Amino acid sequence: MNKIGYLYDPFFMLHDTGAGHIETPRRVEAIDELVTEKYDFTPIPSRLGSKEELLMVHDDEYIDWIEHGYENGVRMIISSDTIVSELSYDVALKAATSTKNAIEFFKQGLGKRAFLNLRPPGHHAEIITGQGFCIFNNVAMMARYAQNAGYAKVIIIDFDVHHGNGTQDIFYEDPTVFYFSTHEKNNYPFTGSEDETGKGEGVGFNRNIPYHDYLEDEELLSFYDRLPKDFDFDMVLVSAGYDLMKDELISSAQITFDGIRGVVRKILDYAGDKPVAFLLEGGYNIDSLVHSVDVTLEELVK
Repeated sequence: MNKIGYLYDPFFMLHDTGAGHIETPRRVEAIDELVTEKYDFTPIPSRLGSKEELLMVHDDEYIDWIEHGYENGVRMIISSDTIVSELSYDVALKAATSTKNAIEFFKQGLGKRAFLNLRPPGHHAEIITGQGFCIFNNVAMMARYAQNAGYAKVIIIDFDVHHGNGTQDIFYEDPTVFYFSTHEKNNYPFTGSEDETGKGEGVGFNRNIPYHDYLEDEELLSFYDRLPKDFDFDMVLVSAGYDLMKDELISSAQITFDGIRGVVRKILDYAGDKPVAFLLEGGYNIDSLVHSVDVTLEELVK
């Protein structure tokens, strides 16, 4: 069997960012409408794991602070762009711990490709704090679940226009998880320089490719020729942020739908016969987001 797995739960919409916030519940709802109408994917069930599972990537004091934040009057993390609403902890916990079921999908031999329509996004969430719309780090959790299931080496590829500072932070000293990121240099969170290559045993397992404003397709595609050739990975996880598209709201990048198709194809060719999962990160122009995800899914089913 080689089916495409798809993970979504309407519960993800209950993280309330408020009127006017660009990280809106409509993002995942619109993607789900596309998938329901066009594709015949294998549903991957969500799950609400335990808070203890979050300790694989996050500090216990931070987890406790988020768990009890709303009842204690907390309404944001660090700044007003990262909201804490009444159900934010439960939604973020469910999104992060549901990734374990995607690992089970692979482990049971049901397929080798999956798309996880998750909310809130996660790649800015560091060990000790969330930020940048992110509460818990979904892709980092999935990497640890993968390793616990026997996929010893994982590469995380991040094409979001913003650097995944949280993912880098979590794995910066870890030689078993390679983090590869292309991102806009002059944009939040203003991290991810080329000389950030890892620390201790993790040196050489972190590769950042920051790029200039108004980047176009050809140059972006060339960056993906620099994926590591000598990292013997067992699984590929993709932080799929679609805010690099030319019609997006918080970047200057000029990537077209043909461009993102090319990036997805390069990633899939790189993955070969190893399992690969795309996890939703950014993307805030709803029409552009849905079209970009559609392009991704078209490549997944080829």
